[in-house]
Amino acid sequence: EAINLGLTYVHSYNALNLIEIGSTYSNDPFDGAATTADSYGVEANFRVSPKFTIGGWVGYTEANAESGPNEGADASIFNYALTLAFPDLGKEGNLAGFVIGQPPKVTTNDIDSREDNDTSLHLEAFYRYQLSDNISITPGLVVLTNPEHNDDNDTVYLGTIRTTFSF
Repeated sequence: EAINLGLTYVHSYNALNLIEIGSTYSNDPFDGAATTADSYGVEANFRVSPKFTIGGWVGYTEANAESGPNEGADASIFNYALTLAFPDLGKEGNLAGFVIGQPPKVTTNDIDSREDNDTSLHLEAFYRYQLSDNISITPGLVVLTNPEHNDDNDTVYLGTIRTTFSF
């Protein structure tokens, strides 16, 4: 019960850029071309104690251009994260969490101009406060260094607040 492991495989075909995670190039590695992709992931969580869990994931995608002037081009996309969770911190039902990781990044591409040359980090902290059995509020902070995997871009700070109603 202390260890959870997961493996992910997805074969996809995208004629439009619909994913919108990671960099522009990771979302559209071939400048608008229809794309097939094989994506692999490994996910793990280890409950060290009832009050502390460490986890994370690693993802890799091999994308292929299926149309247009770049038909036949290949690209590799990589992402990862490390997570820390502190259940019941302060009160039963509360949860403090931290995430550090790399958003999806094109590490190689047959179209050299559509590779991500720098590295962005996603840093996140949140605290879910359980108001009642059915309502929680979760403020958080997300920090993105080198957005778009471009070290010329300024760090972005994003405050969040989420209210969850469970029935």
